[in-house]
Amino acid sequence: MTRKRTLWGWLGPIVLLAMAVPAAAAAPEEPEIIGNMVGLLDGEEREWLIVSQDADSNATFAELGDQIQIDLVGFVDEDDWRVRDSLSLSITLVEGEVTKFDVLHPIGATTMPPVFTSDNASVHLKLHTFEVQGSQAHVMGRVEGILALQKELGEAAIVDEGIGISVEFDAEASRIEY
Repeated sequence: MTRKRTLWGWLGPIVLLAMAVPAAAAAPEEPEIIGNMVGLLDGEEREWLIVSQDADSNATFAELGDQIQIDLVGFVDEDDWRVRDSLSLSITLVEGEVTKFDVLHPIGATTMPPVFTSDNASVHLKLHTFEVQGSQAHVMGRVEGILALQKELGEAAIVDEGIGISVEFDAEASRIEY
């Protein structure tokens, strides 16, 4: 009888620990800030955090033939990934040069208009750094100009009703493979 008690005395905690490990592995990781976007939007100092949690990252890049697609999305709060007031940048590189980019700042709860956009606007993007090391890339640059207001889907954005933007971005993007 003493042996059984001794056996359970050390085996019990091991069994509990073994049961806790899978439960801990299934628990979601805390969000990790992997970058930010900081600067002025409509004359107001703003900061958006670029976050990664578990397998989800708000900074990604993908190689699609001869071009690279970089997507960065920043949120006001690292724990609350709301579309409203977010800032997203989508950058296309061909042979290391920016060939296309889009900036989007949603006003509402979705990415549908009304939004402030770089479409039909006067916005410039300067990519200072894009360095790939393994499955990560350091992305750094600046976007500056006037974002146009698009009031309704299918309607052209109007630069006269736009807002100024002068924002620097710096993030560690994760590779997406298709």
